Amino acid sequence: MAAGTDAIIFKALTDRLLAMPQVLPVAAPNIVFPPAGQQMPAKYLRLAFLPNQTRQITMGNDPQQKRGLLQVSVVWAVGQGIIGALDLADKVIDQFKNQTLFASGVKITISSEPWAAGPLQDGDRVQIPVTIPYIAFEPEN
Repeated sequence: MAAGTDAIIFKALTDRLLAMPQVLPVAAPNIVFPPAGQQMPAKYLRLAFLPNQTRQITMGNDPQQKRGLLQVSVVWAVGQGIIGALDLADKVIDQFKNQTLFASGVKITISSEPWAAGPLQDGDRVQIPVTIPYIAFEPEN
């Protein structure tokens, strides 16, 4: 179970992503992907968790504001076009926009509408990064 604020935030955001219907396999940070003995899937999602500097909103020991980005890259095989990848990127955006999540006393708000970057080719894959900005407050002790 996640106990640190950043761990709680990452888990809540990942759980929200995995709640999407028909989600593709997910390559999460520091997890072997694909699992041993399996081939790399033609289509999958790759996560990057990018916490930013904590912001002191008030004086004293009040809860601090956490800010950051979750980046979900839609990865597609080259030669498949980008329409399907763009459609999935839009579904990821819809899954997160206007959302507030609660987990272990932490309130996590998607601070603006997520956005997709243009397609990036990397070898035999094309990826479309979707950036999801969040703000959260540490739980009170």
